[in-house]
Amino acid sequence: MGSITPILSQGIGLANAITGGGLPFLGPVSKVLDIQNSGRQQREEQNMALRQLQQQQAMQQTQSIAQAGLEKQKIATQAAQAESDRRTALKRAVARQRAQFGSQGVGSDGGSSQAVLLGLFDESEDELKKREQLDALKINALDQGISQSQSLNLLQAQQLRERQKLARLF
Repeated sequence: MGSITPILSQGIGLANAITGGGLPFLGPVSKVLDIQNSGRQQREEQNMALRQLQQQQAMQQTQSIAQAGLEKQKIATQAAQAESDRRTALKRAVARQRAQFGSQGVGSDGGSSQAVLLGLFDESEDELKKREQLDALKINALDQGISQSQSLNLLQAQQLRERQKLARLF
């Protein structure tokens, strides 16, 4: 019917021009053609709205991914700085403890002094593990935010499609 519609429209226009609109049986055909044209126009508008929504969502998604990438870089930079600070603090603590042992006349080779130094290392390693866990949680939260954004975009697009289908039906 799509290829016949333009031909019928032209034929009706020609008949109306010749008879001055005096062909009463062409009225219903003309109304059907008007309804088809308005339906086609409505579908085109709906398709454009859907494309615009998808473009907007794609742009927002790109920005979200870029922002998450920057946040991940920031987390990595902070982690590297914290690791450097941790090592420096550990070296200072070990040196201070050895100096204290030396001033007390206790060597750093003895069992109790080694236990104290190993305790410093263990505390430092525990701090490192906690910070790594926190960084991993932050990165997972960023990834989950992006994933949720993608899901929301799909949901919104599907809702728009369904609303458009309902609008076409009624």
